[in-house]
Amino acid sequence: GYTSSVSGILVLAAGLFILYRSKDDVGIEFYSYLIFFASALWLIAALIYANIKEFPGATEGGKNGLKEAWNRLSLLKEDKPFRNFIITRSLLLCSALTAPYYILLAQRYVGKEAYLLGLFIIANGVASIISAPVWGKMADKSSKKVMTYAAMLTAGLGLIVVGLIQFVPGLRDQVWLYPVALFVLGIAHQGVRLGRKTYIVDMAEGNRRTDYVAVSNTLIGIILLITGGLSALASLISVEGVIVLLSVLGIIGAFKGSTLPDVE
Repeated sequence: GYTSSVSGILVLAAGLFILYRSKDDVGIEFYSYLIFFASALWLIAALIYANIKEFPGATEGGKNGLKEAWNRLSLLKEDKPFRNFIITRSLLLCSALTAPYYILLAQRYVGKEAYLLGLFIIANGVASIISAPVWGKMADKSSKKVMTYAAMLTAGLGLIVVGLIQFVPGLRDQVWLYPVALFVLGIAHQGVRLGRKTYIVDMAEGNRRTDYVAVSNTLIGIILLITGGLSALASLISVEGVIVLLSVLGIIGAFKGSTLPDVE
């Protein structure tokens, strides 16, 4: 939780910088510099990880991760608790997939000004700083409850935002609505991330834990590729319709998460 808070501070600093610069007439050069520095941070992180010294034995028995993941897919059939966790985690992707659609709503009703990007990044950074330690402590006691609460928060937020836009037209062009929504969503997403990470670590030990992580990440990657079609769906049923759909998935995910066994 505290690691996420530290990253949130860096995100907050970036958002404040963007908000400050947005007072000027920013163009493609400004955004190019942002992408450049973001890429530089990835390279620095890669160098840091590359210099981590592993103790003897930590690299023994190394295998091809993708191949092993496919070979371990039988876990879905044999291990019911793990299968239910995968289903729950898939449904909880709603917290990550909803964010771009709030951005689209803001662009439609408020505009595409640069300061909005700064506000969104600030909202996400503050959400990480505030919520990550709280979610982390809660996950130590019951990670499945963290996933459940976070999913309900995601779903409730989506339904409320769509309801306000549809039935209170005067709010849809209010600038504050969308950063606030992204702030709450950021809190929920931190809960989903910390909850599912803690759960999968606590539910297995040793080699079994490695198998769980490999299979889980592989399947979620495939599901993310499939859900890329949501952008096409938005053109058919509207952005608000996609948010409602993701909120319904969040409700189902919360229910499914509540049925998982406690592993702490």
